[in-house]
Amino acid sequence: MANMNISKFLSRKCTLPIMITLTISLFIGLAIPETILAEKRLPNSIKSQLGSYLAARQAQFDSNPRIAIRYYLSALKGSPDNISLLQRVVTLLVSEGKIEEALPKAKQLLKLSPGASNISSLILVLAEIKNQKFLKAFKNIEMLPEGGLNTYLLPMLKAWLLVAQNKNNDALKIIDQKTNTPGLETLFGVQGALISEFGGKNKDAITRYKTASALRKNPNLRATILLGNLYERLGKKKKAKSIYDDYKSQYLTTTMLDIAYQRLKTGKKPGPNNRTILDGIAEALFSLGFSIQNQNSYQAILFSRLAVYLRPSFSIAKLLLARSMEENNNLKDANVIYHNISKDPNYSWAARLRIADNLDRLDDTDDAIRKLQAMSIERNKRVDTLIKIGDILQGHKRYQASINAYEQAKKRIQTNNGQYWSLYFSLGISYERIEKWAMAEKNLLEALRLRPNHPSILNYLGYSWVEQGLQLDRAQKMIRTAVKKRPRDGYIIDSLGWALYRLGKIEEAVKQLERAVLIRPEDPTINDHLGDIYWAIGRKSEATFQWNRALILEPEKDQIPKIKLKLKVGLPKDANKRRGI
Repeated sequence: MANMNISKFLSRKCTLPIMITLTISLFIGLAIPETILAEKRLPNSIKSQLGSYLAARQAQFDSNPRIAIRYYLSALKGSPDNISLLQRVVTLLVSEGKIEEALPKAKQLLKLSPGASNISSLILVLAEIKNQKFLKAFKNIEMLPEGGLNTYLLPMLKAWLLVAQNKNNDALKIIDQKTNTPGLETLFGVQGALISEFGGKNKDAITRYKTASALRKNPNLRATILLGNLYERLGKKKKAKSIYDDYKSQYLTTTMLDIAYQRLKTGKKPGPNNRTILDGIAEALFSLGFSIQNQNSYQAILFSRLAVYLRPSFSIAKLLLARSMEENNNLKDANVIYHNISKDPNYSWAARLRIADNLDRLDDTDDAIRKLQAMSIERNKRVDTLIKIGDILQGHKRYQASINAYEQAKKRIQTNNGQYWSLYFSLGISYERIEKWAMAEKNLLEALRLRPNHPSILNYLGYSWVEQGLQLDRAQKMIRTAVKKRPRDGYIIDSLGWALYRLGKIEEAVKQLERAVLIRPEDPTINDHLGDIYWAIGRKSEATFQWNRALILEPEKDQIPKIKLKLKVGLPKDANKRRGI
């Protein structure tokens, strides 16, 4: 098996991480120790081509692209013209920002199989653009396939390359044609505005920015920055401030407009949004990456890397890159990017908050807390760092410590206009967890006052009342409202079923809890609740099954002895009385 041709192996569907690990074990004689995937060395123990390939796949699964690249390159030594390996190497190199290193591999790949790799074709065109070979790049773009994401990217690239040839009107014709396509108005609208602005047609640019922005429900940060920047340079400070204020009214805690507000006070004007053709094309790459971030975070990594390749100081693209890395569980590398961004005063604060979040996720919670505490002293009127501290501590069930942080945050609030409903909600949860119900109820009710009919608040407060046998009718109504707002939320449906159970409405309670389990079969609490109600109506074997399932699903530690007791003796006889049955 060790001599199996890798080309044959690659044609087989063998991608499951467990199979990969087992197969590697056959090659090296033992399961892969952590040191094999260590960052600083390529182990000599994996000598076969297939072994290197499998190790690379495992490294990819472990979110370790640098090690994956090294193993793929090792595999390529034995099969230098393997198209599949070349495709993987090129894509990974781009994801790591090693575009120059990817270029020769991309050329080799396309020579072997023209059209085999869209990302290879794209980086070759972008390399020509970076080297100011705009005419050559324009010709080569015509060779790229128009399907997939190229449907959106290629028109923007063509438009900017026409601008490079002083054919701005032709460029805008391409953009306007695409802008008429439903769903693309904002993406292409902003590009049209940037092209008009680049060509000195500021009036047209403003119209285009406004049109694109009006299509969004909420103000967009990038569009806000671009239009506000243009207004500032035109000396229209009031209009710039109005744009910034509109965004700030929706995102009160943002710090990303602080520098803009400072400029308005000092009268200092910013530089152009895009100084070069490369800047404009980087903007197009960033915009597309941002548009698809929620659907495909890995593609967002690739596009943001390419945007930074053309525009190395493009901080907002780096911000997208780091956030997308987080989505791919590459937290250490994300923090490297955030540290780089933290040098830019426009995005420094946001980047530092994300660093702390990731440190916590990397099990370095104490360092995360220290950094946030230092930030809270640095800006002693802001509440976001203290809220973040509270959230992290609450996530680790350090409820009293989280209460201390949340209470400090409350003291810094100057105007309680509804923005901080989540602070009161989180504070109420922490008080409830340490059984200080009076304080919990007070804060939960305040959260509900600030954010009426929010399903999470309705559910948590209603469920808490149900658990304590308080205000059952009101709790039921609140939870029903929450279910209407989130009809596919298993946790809220569970709360409704539990409330109905408490009220003695057994038939409907069973239906709701069974529905909740179907939606959230992995949740131990919901399975435990369903077991209770099965027992109460005499379906004891089904109750036992649900309780056993709840144990398997690893409930909270304080629930384990309670469930085990029910498995031994069943539901206590007085339980049904307490539930009004």
